[in-house]
Amino acid sequence: MDNKEKDFGVHNYFYAPIGQYITHSTVHFHKEDEFTEMEEVKEPGIPEQLQTGEAKELLGKFINSRLLTEDLQPIDLSKPEQALLAKFISEKLEINDVWQVFGELWKMKTETLRTYFNRALEQRKSLKFQDKIKNIVD
Repeated sequence: MDNKEKDFGVHNYFYAPIGQYITHSTVHFHKEDEFTEMEEVKEPGIPEQLQTGEAKELLGKFINSRLLTEDLQPIDLSKPEQALLAKFISEKLEINDVWQVFGELWKMKTETLRTYFNRALEQRKSLKFQDKIKNIVD
């Protein structure tokens, strides 16, 4: 198939199994062995701080461990566990505005997420969860 572009007015990114993807109003068709540079692809709804190569590698570990979905949403985690995970990820990636980034991503108020983090620090079971996420990364 030759490289072609057609305007369909689509404003999100979608990937198809046969070498095509849709971006900002254009469908790109590629030959089988051609790839699009990842810098060109921005994930809609995911904060910029979580779209770096280092972030994708780290987050991939939590996706593979089934703590996060591919859309970076928590899977069966309590609110205090979510807050601990957000703080852990932000420390690894040197994200200063942890509560804003993860509050936006997980559709939570920043104050609520921070409160759950403080609550988690008082819970004994939080130590076990912190060990779990450290082991996933190591």
